[in-house]
Amino acid sequence: MSAKLSFGHLVGALLALSFIVGFAVYVLSGATTDKGTTRAIGSESAAIMKAEKASCSEYGKYASISTLRNEGLLAFEPAYNSVVYLPGTGCGTIVVGSPAYQPPAG
Repeated sequence: MSAKLSFGHLVGALLALSFIVGFAVYVLSGATTDKGTTRAIGSESAAIMKAEKASCSEYGKYASISTLRNEGLLAFEPAYNSVVYLPGTGCGTIVVGSPAYQPPAG
């Protein structure tokens, strides 16, 4: 018996190898760790703060998430962060935070 590799076997082997390499890159990139979540929380918080600063500049006050979205200053519904708005002098006060965030130990 001679071992012949057909085109189908070759394509199958390449697909399996590419899946294994792709999954390894996904895991090693931190997508499945808390680092990925922490980065997502930070990015989302930065986008919210940018929208809040734009609201303060344009309207003279900070706003709720729904108001930011209605005004077109925020294009998404936050998944990790919430905003507490307190009226006051100037633009008021906001606190942006996430119950999912755990600061690094140390």
